[in-house]
Amino acid sequence: MAIDADRRPRGGRLLAAALATALTATAAVLLGGANSGTAAAQPLPVNQDPFYGAPDGFESTAPGTVLRTREVRLAVLTVLPAHVRSWQLLYRTTDLFGQPAVAATTVAVPEGANTSHGRPLVSHQFFYDSTSPACAPSYVLRQGGGLPAVEGIHSTAEYLELAASISQGYAINIPDYEGVDGHLAVAKEPGYMILDSVRAAESFAPLGLDGANTPVALWGYSGGGMGSGWAAEMQPGYAPELNIKGIALGAPVSDVESLLHVNGSLFAGLIGVGIASLRNAYPRFAETTEKYLTPEGRALMDRTAHQCLVRNALTLMFTDYQRLLTIPIADYLALPEIREVFDATVLGGTAPTAPTMVYQGVYDEAVPWFTNDRMVRRWCDGGASVYYKRDHLSEHLTLTTLGMADAFNWVKARLAPGAPDPAGCRTEDVVTMLGAPDALATQIEIQLNAVFGALGRPIGPREN
Repeated sequence: MAIDADRRPRGGRLLAAALATALTATAAVLLGGANSGTAAAQPLPVNQDPFYGAPDGFESTAPGTVLRTREVRLAVLTVLPAHVRSWQLLYRTTDLFGQPAVAATTVAVPEGANTSHGRPLVSHQFFYDSTSPACAPSYVLRQGGGLPAVEGIHSTAEYLELAASISQGYAINIPDYEGVDGHLAVAKEPGYMILDSVRAAESFAPLGLDGANTPVALWGYSGGGMGSGWAAEMQPGYAPELNIKGIALGAPVSDVESLLHVNGSLFAGLIGVGIASLRNAYPRFAETTEKYLTPEGRALMDRTAHQCLVRNALTLMFTDYQRLLTIPIADYLALPEIREVFDATVLGGTAPTAPTMVYQGVYDEAVPWFTNDRMVRRWCDGGASVYYKRDHLSEHLTLTTLGMADAFNWVKARLAPGAPDPAGCRTEDVVTMLGAPDALATQIEIQLNAVFGALGRPIGPREN
């Protein structure tokens, strides 16, 4: 397919990806501050930390109701404190079968914020991509998580986006949109949980937000883009009262089955993570998959379900999933219990009503560009306003960094007071999103905010 049309040496692109990822992680570490604090090790989310337990009678509350709160200290790599005011909220939401459920979100405002007046809210959906609750943002972002939290180190890269939002004086929201059971790549549920996390944040008095009048932006990359995409589609019917001003999706996984093209490649871990999640979430999918997994396949899926993205990516490189099945992959995909799940997890069926930006690397080796071409086309045919930007330099690992500044400039423009809503759709092909007007300046600003954090200074304005 289109991925194969790229004949450039893969090694050069992978080296660029590694360098970009290393740069992001290094700057993220600086964000935490030069002086690390000490904290007691935090209990794991499930079966150890009672905060995540559903309180009696929660089912009778409205979606988005805050059920439990606690103030927390955020940190990079679990030891370097971030200078923000932050809390965690347990809230009532809805699962993929339409039943009441609970989920956690992490919210924060600048340390110098005056919360007597409102401010925009940016909901950041991390690409934590794991069924293990120990990989969720609410755990890996807290100070004192120790080695289990460090396994979610990839989320550290997204601290740069948090720094960008905090630097503008925005409130931020980071939901565990996979829920307490780690449902990655499922239909609808991420949308419910993201939208209800916004409702919870808007009602949480210490943030000082203006309720449903709060201007809101959603932003996510890769798996976080997939979750944000479900929120975009679910919002008109599920949470129409929310004042969603813009939704930015970077390389969203809009068709889970399309990830099968990475079988046997460097990115083969994505298949294992996806199947482990769907096996965890859908009983009929799990029962059918069990029938056709080899003993090695069952052991691999069980192990994958308890590891974070980085370890899965490293240990599942070049895995050929055909050897883990007793029937051909094509026959497995044709089974009704499998087919219905993959069909349900395709984005593009309902057009968002909020203005949306989608950005995608043409040479993305994980998320095929044509799947997002199709999603955007369906949304536009449904009347959505979509700005679609295709980057011809980046691939999956590099676009998260190189596309960040341009995407954030779009988010800022959407949250500006009185910003007019764009109409219609347009597609723009660029060499690199970092070459957009003001993108380089914004990227430097984001990095400088990381340096300020390294000097122990609070990020964001000090308000009267």
